[in-house]
Amino acid sequence: MNVSRRDLLKGSAVLGAGLAATAGLSVLPGCAPAAGSSDKAGDSALANSGAGNPNDHYQTGIDWLGTPPEISDDEVTATFDGDIIVCGGGNSGIQAALAAAEGGAKVHVLESSAEEFRRVKGRDVGHVNSQWLINQGFGPYDEGAIVNEFMLRCGGRNNAEIVKRYVYNSGETFDHMISLVSWPDERIKPVNRSSQEISPIDPSAMYVPQAAGALDGPVEYPVSQGGFKTWASTASAVGEISHMFGDESGIGENDYSRWDEIQQFSILKGQDLGAEWHYEQRARCLITDDSGAVVGVYAENADGTYTRYNAATGVILCTGDFGADVNMAWALLAEHSELAARAGKEPEDLRPESFCEGEGHKMACWLGAQIEPLPRPVMTYYWTGAPWGTVPYLWLNSEGKRFMNEAAVSNAWATGIRQPVGPTCTISDSKWFDVLKRGGIELGSPNAGRPDYVLEMKEDVDNVPVGDPNGARCRDSVECERAPHIVYKADTIEELLGFMGFSDEAIKEATASVERYNELCYQGHDADFDKDDKFMSPIDEPPYIGAFFENERWKGIGLVCLTGLITDSHLQVLDGDGKKIPGLWAAGNCLGGRYGTGYVTPIAGNSIGMAITHGRVAGKVATGQEVR
Repeated sequence: MNVSRRDLLKGSAVLGAGLAATAGLSVLPGCAPAAGSSDKAGDSALANSGAGNPNDHYQTGIDWLGTPPEISDDEVTATFDGDIIVCGGGNSGIQAALAAAEGGAKVHVLESSAEEFRRVKGRDVGHVNSQWLINQGFGPYDEGAIVNEFMLRCGGRNNAEIVKRYVYNSGETFDHMISLVSWPDERIKPVNRSSQEISPIDPSAMYVPQAAGALDGPVEYPVSQGGFKTWASTASAVGEISHMFGDESGIGENDYSRWDEIQQFSILKGQDLGAEWHYEQRARCLITDDSGAVVGVYAENADGTYTRYNAATGVILCTGDFGADVNMAWALLAEHSELAARAGKEPEDLRPESFCEGEGHKMACWLGAQIEPLPRPVMTYYWTGAPWGTVPYLWLNSEGKRFMNEAAVSNAWATGIRQPVGPTCTISDSKWFDVLKRGGIELGSPNAGRPDYVLEMKEDVDNVPVGDPNGARCRDSVECERAPHIVYKADTIEELLGFMGFSDEAIKEATASVERYNELCYQGHDADFDKDDKFMSPIDEPPYIGAFFENERWKGIGLVCLTGLITDSHLQVLDGDGKKIPGLWAAGNCLGGRYGTGYVTPIAGNSIGMAITHGRVAGKVATGQEVR
């Protein structure tokens, strides 16, 4: 690093006085001026993003960005001074605040939710080479190989330096985080989603999801499948099983996530070091000085007034994605919105499981930052409608035709959604479980983290009655989910496909597809799509099994948008000319360069893993600490 922590933090002691005098500081820098104001910095906020309207840079024809809010001095009810302002108190913001506080900074965290509703999402933490993993026999892995795998899966559309920051620093981040967990601590608030009694979280009780082949003995990683590699490198932070959403059969039950409780220890550690948390504070506008450096932020209070937060060092954006702004999502996520529009859908149909409205993205863009170009990634992936998830059996489209190398799961969403409307099915025969155990640990695949899940799914499938046109419900085996899926069994392929709603013409084509597939299996090589030989098991021993989903040729965003701002390798936000915006960093779903084309999973849980790691990296870099 060329700038020392001393240089970055010096002057914080006199911050209040300096800013009060507005030495070199515009009245409302970075924000639109109030009526009658002559604030030139505010007037140029949009122009800073380049020539013309910044909406033109995205070819959407939709004004998703808008203009900065007009904020007058009489709307500011309080002012706080500090070194680092972290906008957002989610997975990335918690770790950014902690790292910055550990670096000696005075930190303020702005969280939009009320304190009693503050929770982080997730439960699976993908990371590499933590001592916690190595102690259990998972690693050390070749970090460069994992970086390369991320790049391969994204076709080079992501940023290798951003991925490298994650892979290289994730192990240290995880070990540091769990080192803070110490029970009992009456300050920690367990979140009990059921009537069950919840015991204290113990990091040693977390498990590592593994490839289902681990049921038969140790698996060597990486596992290769469909030209891609996966590693068992995830901590699953779960405790007791919650039956709140289940029934007597256990279908619909779910693991009880302990992740928020673990993150609470990091919040408390940061507070012990002086970090202050401010709730019901929604960041609305960045403040800049005359040089264009970010020196603070205005946050909207619950009553519509504003609080001003001055930053001697800068601001870290951790405000999440922009999924709750459906017009912004419709404008920027062109592949998804185009497919949805062709299917007669509206912007609201794309809404993900997110309450974030893209404040961080917009605030940065008003200062000249840019969102990564198309294709813009979201957290959606191919799903088969089967309890065995993405096991590479034979997949057929609604016309009964095979359409891809089923083992190449990273390609499956883009390929599958382009198939004809109607049922897309996955079928196998009595050897289905042997094939299942040969697979990797891709997102959506069965795993042996909790072996009983896989074995219970097998029990359910084994008990599906043969010849019943209604099929039977089976428990999902995919990591934590226990959602029911309907599985069908029949003595003939024709009958099986009839149960799943295929037309007579499609059944005829499908029968020919199965015959061709079996021919390739007997030859021992997939000459049509080059699927791994280990998966080429002929479908010739009844009863035949199958499951399907209705392909509507469009799909919603999923959990969150993964599209973020363009930064340099140290997560500092760049303007349209590729120059650093002084005092501005991004992490979590505000950070671009992570996924490029879509959610990819060389290791499971990497969305949370990236959030906490990049948050910690941003907090360290902003305070002059070294990172790998």
